[in-house]
Parts: sequence; structure tokens; C-alpha cells
Amino acid sequence: MTFPEHPPLPPDVDPDLWFDTERCGRHYLLDGNPHTFPGRMDAYCPEQGIRTRVSKAEIRDCSEQTRYFVRGFLSGSEPPPPKSAASTDPAYLSWSNAASRFRETGLWRDSDAATNAEPATEPDAETSPSSGAATGPQLSAGSGADADDELEELPEGLLVAIGEQETVRVALVVDMPDSDARRAVEVATKLAERVGRRTCDTPGPVEVSRPVSFTRVYALVGVTEQRPWVAVQTAMTALGRSGWAPVTAVEGEQYVTAEFSAGRAVNRGLDALGVTALEIHAAYGLGHNPSRTPGGRA
Repeated sequence: MTFPEHPPLPPDVDPDLWFDTERCGRHYLLDGNPHTFPGRMDAYCPEQGIRTRVSKAEIRDCSEQTRYFVRGFLSGSEPPPPKSAASTDPAYLSWSNAASRFRETGLWRDSDAATNAEPATEPDAETSPSSGAATGPQLSAGSGADADDELEELPEGLLVAIGEQETVRVALVVDMPDSDARRAVEVATKLAERVGRRTCDTPGPVEVSRPVSFTRVYALVGVTEQRPWVAVQTAMTALGRSGWAPVTAVEGEQYVTAEFSAGRAVNRGLDALGVTALEIHAAYGLGHNPSRTPGGRA
């Protein structure tokens, strides 16, 4: 008996809507709109068997059907022009320039967003050009020298905000059973270092909070190039796979969490440290937006 190299695609995945990314290989566009950022599209990753989000800037080689799908999707997702603005009004001209860039790159930036420091940009790392000859039609990726020049023209405050939103960070929330605050901080630091070595650019941690009620400690581990889902799975492996509840994702896959309980199953590494509960969080912008950052900083 022979088996296919890859599992069959789900019935709602159209095999003609394929595209390749440099980091994770072949994906397929899906019907629907994730309603996260303008230009974001639903996609299926058969390598990991998950549904994810993608921007035009991430797409390299693709089918002709995909090229037209993206073109139509961006046209339908284009934010409307300012109300009651003449074609010569600065606000309208700013929108027109942003719309033109949006159709080329799939990224939406306008002067109003810059003023309010609330940019709607794509939080993904798969934007570097792929090597080798193209095997199909390619989309303008909005990367390289032209995109760099465009970014350099943006205000510094907006560049910082964009960088925060585009960056995946990993954090831990550690619960200990006793009131030894010093021990709780030591354990949180040790676990953050262990996770950081496997998932982040540096061993970490970037920050460890004071314990809340002497038992609960927050640790911002560091920055990773991995997607939130992959980062959480890697962190779980680093800490031992036993005792975890099923991984959950919110806001599409922009924010992914996993929760450990010592009473759920034996985990020799965490049990030896006396950890009663542990949370792993990986998300875009984590650590910069207080509403999305877990743990206590009291």
C-alpha cells in the first residue's frame, strides 16, 4: 500500500489557489476575510495542518488563479476615502496614495493612521525574497530597497509602532504553591531562560515582574521569528509535553496560549521545580499593548 506524500486537502480548500512562502512552503488561499488588518487573507498551511493569515507581501510563486484572487480581494478590502473630501483635499490625496500602495503591496498606511499612531500593518515575518528561479507568476512583494525607502520616510514614532506590531514576543506566567517570593522569581527566570534558548533570538528573559500575592510571576521571555502557534509548541517541548491543556488561539492566530496544571499529568521537570500552574503566551505586539499582555506587574 502506498501513502500520499501529504495528507489530502480539506474539502473547502481549492488546490488551484496555491502560493509559496519562503519560510513555510506551500499554502492555499481560503474564502472569507479574517477582519484583522486591511489586506489580510485567510490561508491554509498543509505542512502544519492549520489555518492562518497571509498578506500579499508574503506571497512568492503562485498560480494565476491566486494572482487574480488577491487582486480582487484587495480591491474589495480597500478602505473607503474620507467623507466629504474633494479630490484636491490633503486628506483625499493621502488616502489616494495609501490606496495605490495598498494595491501594490497589500499594506495599508495613511497619514491619519500615522497621526493617531494606530497603524494597520501586517504582523508577519515571511517577507524576505525567496532564492532561485520563479516557477510561477509572482506578486509584487513590497519588499527590498523600494519598501525600505518608503519606511524610512515614515515618522519615527510610527516606525516604532509598526515594529512592535510586527514582532512576535513570548511570555510566561508562573504560579508557585508557597509564599517564597524569591524562589518564585528564580523559577520564573529559569523557565524563561529555558524557553528563550529554544524559541527566541536571545536566551531571555527580557523582564521578570515582582510576584503577585507571592505566588504568581510574569516573565517576558523575548522576541522570536516564529509564528505564535509554532513558538508556543516549541516552548511546550522545551518545558516537557505533559500536563498541558489544548493550545488555544484568539484573534485568528495573532495570540496563542497554552496552560499547564500540575494536577493534570506528571511533568518531571516542572514538578521538580514546584510549579503548580504555568501559562505560555505568544503574540504580535505582546509586551507593548497592556490589554494584550498577561500577568501582573504590580
